[in-house]
Amino acid sequence: MTTYINLDTPITETVTKTYTKFLIKNVTVNVNSSATIIILLCPLEGDIISRIIEMDGNDYANWGSDDTYLINFIKAKLNPT
Repeated sequence: MTTYINLDTPITETVTKTYTKFLIKNVTVNVNSSATIIILLCPLEGDIISRIIEMDGNDYANWGSDDTYLINFIKAKLNPT
């Protein structure tokens, strides 16, 4: 039987991953309102992770049918300045 022993002070470990690419997996549109975008982030090493990004308001209104706008919106959400 394995017995785990509690630490007096918890240890926090921070892991940094570098993501270099993303894939738009799905876009769900709520007509005249918003869009929910599911993306997959691809790291240099390790597992791919998913993220959900919401687009609404002026961003949604400005999107129209320009996929470049959507791609730039996602990039801005991932790397806010």
